[in-house]
Amino acid sequence: MTNSTDFFLGIDGGGTKCKARLEDAQGNLLAEATSGPANAARHLTGSVAAVLEASEKAIANANIKGLRLNQIHAGIGLAGINIPQVKQAFLKQSLPFASWQITTDLHIACLGAHLGLDGAIVIVGTGSSGIAIHNGQQLEVGGHGFVVGDKGSGAWLGKMAISHCLETLDGITPNNPLCEQVMSLLNCDNAYDLVSLTLEAKPVFYASIAPLILQLAASQQEDALLLVNQAATYINKICQRLLSGNLDRLSLIGGITQPLLPYLNSQLQDIIQPAKASPEQGAILYSKMKLTNKVY
Repeated sequence: MTNSTDFFLGIDGGGTKCKARLEDAQGNLLAEATSGPANAARHLTGSVAAVLEASEKAIANANIKGLRLNQIHAGIGLAGINIPQVKQAFLKQSLPFASWQITTDLHIACLGAHLGLDGAIVIVGTGSSGIAIHNGQQLEVGGHGFVVGDKGSGAWLGKMAISHCLETLDGITPNNPLCEQVMSLLNCDNAYDLVSLTLEAKPVFYASIAPLILQLAASQQEDALLLVNQAATYINKICQRLLSGNLDRLSLIGGITQPLLPYLNSQLQDIIQPAKASPEQGAILYSKMKLTNKVY
């Protein structure tokens, strides 16, 4: 159960950053804060550290005398928690909240987007994934990670652009503006420079190239346009799979959603709705639902 003096933290952790939102029991925003990447599958202890850092920053920003983590109920949604062994490992962590609930970043995004009602969302940011909630059941698509998944995402676009550059530098593909601009962006002179940047690169590095690709596609540069259309085709398929249960609410969120939107199927564009609330608000809703024994 909850009472009128409770405080709630909603935490949304992804491949690029971890965001925290602090509210009172009435839903008033008290503070927000951000920390680093929090993909639990890629770095479990790092995700825990990011959650705690964002939480502590939110408390500091709220400037409420005497408020500590052990007085706050936390709803936490993290990338990578969809993998069962990762979730089990996270559940073994000791977190200093009054209570805490863990679920996927997809789940909290969907709860926020549709305020707990049935609906679907697709996240297109550093990674890509989707979820539909219908009659108490969840259907997740994607979310398989950068190495074997995340097609259509910012990181995927960046990875594909680098592969394209290497083919161009090897003389397999003719010289083109996409290669020239990516090489300039990354301050590389040759293939060895480019490959050296990838040796220990994380998805966020590849995702940092995506805005350039989308910008070139918008100006009709053919190689960039081909990559963006491939990304859009995959996101179309995710949306159609999630809507197969006769859902009529669909939201797209994430860092490259807006520039990618014009390339999506026109029928999908017609039904896509803005999210009604943020993933962090969805995380708080999840915490409250668990505390009151409501499950969505």
